[in-house]
Amino acid sequence: MNLYETTFIVNPQAEESAIDEQVRAIGKVITDNGGKIVREERIGTRRFAYLVGKLTQGYYATFLYEAEPPVLPVLERFLKLGESYIRHLTIRFEGDPTKSFSERTQSLFEVESRREPEEDDRRGFRGSERGGRGGRGGRNGGGRDEDYTPRRRSYRD
Repeated sequence: MNLYETTFIVNPQAEESAIDEQVRAIGKVITDNGGKIVREERIGTRRFAYLVGKLTQGYYATFLYEAEPPVLPVLERFLKLGESYIRHLTIRFEGDPTKSFSERTQSLFEVESRREPEEDDRRGFRGSERGGRGGRGGRNGGGRDEDYTPRRRSYRD
């Protein structure tokens, strides 16, 4: 059996009891097809970064479960056919299953903040010697090498 994580978004405009029923339906699909739920997390209603089908927010939930690969197409079909499921993503889980979703995401952000800035980052987005878009700039006339000569084009090019 493999360990999978499925995160999905439910339309939040329904009543809480309907949302709860939709989340439980996903768990039922997993268990009815031979899977075993390791962890269920209801993240709650979150705001989208952009409009998704005229919606500005959605109810997020995550299931971490052990299952055989044939369970995935069944679950995928159920999520696609359900009108209340806005988006979903299933991945093969690698990591510590005892950590909650919020602990895993928090550790991800900590690693990103401890990262050393690269040389390009310290210099700024565009270094003066790079040329960049928007002008000649830099030491070498807009990013070209000193010995650059344009290639002659024939009528066949």
